[in-house]
Amino acid sequence: MMKNKEKRIKDERYVRRAFSMSLVGILLTGLAVALSFKVSAAGDNVTAPVEGPPAFVDINIQEACPDIKGLKKDTRSVSHFSHKAHIEALKKDGNGFVCAVCHHGAKTEGDILNAQKCKRIEKELAETGGPARLKDHFHNQCLKCHKQLKKEKKPTGPTSCKGCHSRKGA
Repeated sequence: MMKNKEKRIKDERYVRRAFSMSLVGILLTGLAVALSFKVSAAGDNVTAPVEGPPAFVDINIQEACPDIKGLKKDTRSVSHFSHKAHIEALKKDGNGFVCAVCHHGAKTEGDILNAQKCKRIEKELAETGGPARLKDHFHNQCLKCHKQLKKEKKPTGPTSCKGCHSRKGA
């Protein structure tokens, strides 16, 4: 009789401990989910970390900033753009603040890293022909440079469509 009572007490303790642990787990999971919703709900209000520019970026303005009015439908994007390689190549030419070559209007790295991304892009587009001219903006900025380097017989990136783009969803 005593063994059954001791077993029952042990079982009750186990159940209480397991319940407490699962309750803690549920609370921690709930907190993590709530924080992730807060971050995704904040969307464009979240600023980039100040550690420095990313090594690679995916360029798809329509997906990243769907609230910019006047953007044409996205049919191609640029995946795994080597941001770091472009920075290093521009610095080799002895240029000072190289970020301004691509990020129009930026005077410091902080102007880019600490700004709300979509607001910054919207401003850049407004200064270079507007959102409807996004494709022209990037082609004038990127492709023009690549073609010029190729003409000068210098190392360059791709000069064909497929060199930079992948079909959306492909």
